[in-house]
Amino acid sequence: MSILAEIKPLPVEDMSKDDVLFRELEIKMQQLGHLTPFREELNWENDIASYELGTESLFERLKKTAAKNDGVPLFYAKLFKKTVYQHLILHPNNQGFYLPFRFDEPFTLEVKGEKLWIGSSIRLEEELKWLEMTMRNETDEELIELWKTLKQICNESNTKMTPVTFRTT
Repeated sequence: MSILAEIKPLPVEDMSKDDVLFRELEIKMQQLGHLTPFREELNWENDIASYELGTESLFERLKKTAAKNDGVPLFYAKLFKKTVYQHLILHPNNQGFYLPFRFDEPFTLEVKGEKLWIGSSIRLEEELKWLEMTMRNETDEELIELWKTLKQICNESNTKMTPVTFRTT
């Protein structure tokens, strides 16, 4: 199975209290201090791009690389959330969203009995930049390509104020 990243509006049918995803995100974004930009600056209309990213095992290799760069084993970083790579390591990256707003840690929302992961594409882009020196010494071309593509996705998301949706295909 492969992971697809789509830079596109959130799957919200009605921007009102009747749409559960919109309402839950609206509450969380208000708590984080991003309510007005969430409502007014976020792209709610135009699809931007779609990227085939590779397998879940490739993402796990990138997460291991980040954890090693942070000086902790990956299982420790996930279990205790003790890593500077919160958005890269803790977000599953095979489902959920990244929003073009800054917040330190990814979070989850319960929407219609489903757990949705939400991350910050701004913070993820920073975390990917922190890996640059490590990636310069990397020999795995597939891993380097994933890292570069993720940086590009984050940049587009942040520039065009558009969420990134991750899903498995």
